[in-house]
Amino acid sequence: MKKNFVLLLSVISFTTFAQTPTGKIVVKKGQHFVIVSNSEGNVTQEMMGQNMEMKIGSATKLSADIKDSKSNNYTITQTLTSMKSTFSGMGQEKSFDSDKKEDMAGEAGAMYKDKLNVPKDVEITNEGKSLVVADTTKRDSTGGDNPMSAIMEMIGGGQDNVAGVLFLVIPIGKKVGDTWQDSTISEGVKLKRMYTLNSIADKQAAVTVNSVLNVNKSMQLQGMDMNAVMTSKIVSAVLVDVLSNIQKENKSTMDVTGTIDVMGQSVPITAKATSVTSVKML
Repeated sequence: MKKNFVLLLSVISFTTFAQTPTGKIVVKKGQHFVIVSNSEGNVTQEMMGQNMEMKIGSATKLSADIKDSKSNNYTITQTLTSMKSTFSGMGQEKSFDSDKKEDMAGEAGAMYKDKLNVPKDVEITNEGKSLVVADTTKRDSTGGDNPMSAIMEMIGGGQDNVAGVLFLVIPIGKKVGDTWQDSTISEGVKLKRMYTLNSIADKQAAVTVNSVLNVNKSMQLQGMDMNAVMTSKIVSAVLVDVLSNIQKENKSTMDVTGTIDVMGQSVPITAKATSVTSVKML
């Protein structure tokens, strides 16, 4: 009877621990993850009193390998392995698929060739804070065959760090109903996020993230210099593994308003987009 009681207490203790946020990322050297993201959106810009509507879509696949783990820090090697995009608007229909040799041989392929299958190491703490991003890629915002690709990159803040889509660290001690927030500032991008822990069940947490992303960046698109000033309001529903703090799924909606200054004109722009990101361990 006593042994059964001790066993019961052990089970209860383990179950409680598995349901309690640890505030730490828990992964092992050698683990391999695949991150798949799909997004689609509508962009409207106003020029000379007329509205022009464009539809865009993208699908990306990233691999993330835990290269090293020591001193409470992790080194992750991220690699963009697949990129697909579609564009419809301004009398054009365009698409790009990195898996097609003819697409990689074209203008858009030239834009992505230094990004696809090029490993990049990212170093983070076990609390999810970035330390080092050793970027071996060359950035090119010429837009290639898709005239909206660079603009959509700016709308999203041009963020290129796999840790932000692989992990969401729930602070230790947080209970259902609790909230917390964080913010970042980098190269014309300001991001503020408010998190709400909605539920914890079966070692999985449901978190809502309300974000405000402010972008003020210059770029070059098809030989034209331009500056974008945009505000994006993003609402994300995220499923997080409580033990590892890995984001298993992220479903987001984004509303964007702003202007693009180009050739002496200020062009108002609005956009609505949705995205779904999933993480799988192989």
